[in-house]
Amino acid sequence: MAEGFLLSGSVDLASAQEPYAEHFRKFEEWLDAGRAATMGYLPRGRDRRRDPLRVFPSAKSVFCVAVPYSAAPHGFTDQTKGPLLARYLRGGDYHSLIAERMNRMLESVAKKLESQGHERLRWKTCVDTSAVLERAWCSLAGLGWIGKNSMLMHPTHGSYLLLGVAFLDQETGCAPSPLRSLCGSCRNCLEGCPTKALVNPGELDANRCISYWTLEKRGPVKTGGESRMAIGSWVAGCDLCQEACPFNAKVTKRALSDPTLPDNRLVQSWEFLLKESPENYEIRVSSTALNRVKPTEWRRNLQLAHESILGDRNY
Repeated sequence: MAEGFLLSGSVDLASAQEPYAEHFRKFEEWLDAGRAATMGYLPRGRDRRRDPLRVFPSAKSVFCVAVPYSAAPHGFTDQTKGPLLARYLRGGDYHSLIAERMNRMLESVAKKLESQGHERLRWKTCVDTSAVLERAWCSLAGLGWIGKNSMLMHPTHGSYLLLGVAFLDQETGCAPSPLRSLCGSCRNCLEGCPTKALVNPGELDANRCISYWTLEKRGPVKTGGESRMAIGSWVAGCDLCQEACPFNAKVTKRALSDPTLPDNRLVQSWEFLLKESPENYEIRVSSTALNRVKPTEWRRNLQLAHESILGDRNY
């Protein structure tokens, strides 16, 4: 454990070239198959994801962290009362929170190295903010394996993990150490997705994904009636493929027995949300990871989910 991070590890770029190239090959095939839907930033960042030196020219190693988040449902389990949101959206904006923690830790390491007569450590921190294959690097650094739901999976903490990566200008002496996959013959995540977005083990088609529709898609969601109704009460992201995972079931059981009250600042009833003004919405989500969803898309998500659950277009 490094400075409060439950899961952490590192890997040198020189020793990771071959296994990372395999991760990138799969990513490139995924892009070329059109699985990224309208997320144009993914193909635009292709070259930077291929070569970390384009992200941080002096990079020699990668330091990775994984921060577990609450597995308790985020929203209303009674769908007639209110919607559900992806668990990772709970609380403050993880992008800045994790980056700040990593920078504080690395600054402490840099000062310690300097005091011992070593060269000053320099780094670049990336928490879903740069063209980086975070799951690939975290896997190579020994934090887990890539599960059939395409998420980083850990045997104890499942896939309810927020990831952070920092490129360092010094080597750490660590070779790739990915954990062996324990998914076995299980297909729960593939079968648990109502829109069949997991077209193959580890291969997600964003065009069919509820998380893509509600977080990344701009404009109308154009899907068939059956897929449209499969949205259920999800208004921002979706955890169904994660909920189906046996590893996550253990984590959820622990979370539900935790007496600590989770941060549910985004949880509101249908009645409140359908009457909320765009201005109030922007204020309410400003310090959360939901701030990326504009009021127009948020309203669209509410309408789709409300219709899916209650069949009501009168909002």
